[in-house]
Amino acid sequence: MITVNDISVHFGGTTLFSDVSFAINENDKIALMGKNGAGKSTLLKIIAGVSKPSTGNISVPKEAVIAYLPQHLLTKDEATVMEEASKAFAEVFDMKAEMDAINEQLTIRTDYESDDYMKLIERVSELSEKYYSIEEVNYEAEVEKVLKGLGFEREDFTRPTSEFSGGWRMRIELAKILLRKPDLILLDEPTNHMDIESIQWLEEFLINSAKAVIVISHDRAFVDNITNRTIEVTMGRIYDYKAKYTHYLELRKDRRIHQQKAYDEQQKMIAENMEFIERFKGTYSKTLQVQSRVKMLEKLVPVEIDEIDNSALRLKFPPSVRGERFT
Repeated sequence: MITVNDISVHFGGTTLFSDVSFAINENDKIALMGKNGAGKSTLLKIIAGVSKPSTGNISVPKEAVIAYLPQHLLTKDEATVMEEASKAFAEVFDMKAEMDAINEQLTIRTDYESDDYMKLIERVSELSEKYYSIEEVNYEAEVEKVLKGLGFEREDFTRPTSEFSGGWRMRIELAKILLRKPDLILLDEPTNHMDIESIQWLEEFLINSAKAVIVISHDRAFVDNITNRTIEVTMGRIYDYKAKYTHYLELRKDRRIHQQKAYDEQQKMIAENMEFIERFKGTYSKTLQVQSRVKMLEKLVPVEIDEIDNSALRLKFPPSVRGERFT
């Protein structure tokens, strides 16, 4: 379980959000909702470890892997599509290379009783235990499957990533994330620049193969298809619903109805007390009552009505031609 503990973000005298706490459980598929500027992307970056909060912390188990796909990427163009996507397994490949190098040393060294030799034995034993505990995988086949699912053709695999547009390079980064099979995937507008077939493939992958997921997206159909929980960021706090997007909309509507009712009742009460204060503030017999009502109004916590995300729905259109992959 990954936990967000009393996170607050303050900058320039403004509080983006305050004392936000929630737990992310295995297999949670969470939609992070709220108006633009509410702090959704900031919260995602904090969970990813890219940014730090003003207060609070993220608690992550030692072996847990968190993978983050931001909305905008700075991608290097020094490899082919296949080579870049295969970097998802870099840790495994590096582990195997180190094991091979140590084993080579052990065959030529003769200082069997030395501390250095024993350290090599211990290191190769540690690496071997970890390496052989990993499920045997055909890495090339896994890379090919994910790339094809995200819309690449076989002939694209040997092309330099520099030949592809920013949207397609983002798909390569997404492929690397999916291939790592992390404990938590953080996605910020992942369906931008995707065609319908690739979005459908991504939906199926996240539903059937991914563990925990948190996604920010204006593609409501995508969000509704993949999520089972909705966290709304609004006016510096969060509301956590164990519900997918369409059900969350109903629950949010009910919440705002109750907020509006409470707000109207409070405004009526304030108006009545202000009228009393104005009417009797110079009357000696009413002095204590006037002072009491003034103090009561000073301590009153205003009822707030949460903002609504009125951003337009994003519709899915098929790409005009496949050639738009290239710059």
